Amino acid sequence: MQVTVRDNNVDQALRALKKKMQREG
Repeated sequence: MQVTVRDNNVDQALRALKKKMQREG
């Protein structure tokens, strides 16, 4: 999985990843 985001959108991306990981894991 590859995710590319702007510096001002990194925090939002990290939050999404954490939620996704919690769902899958």
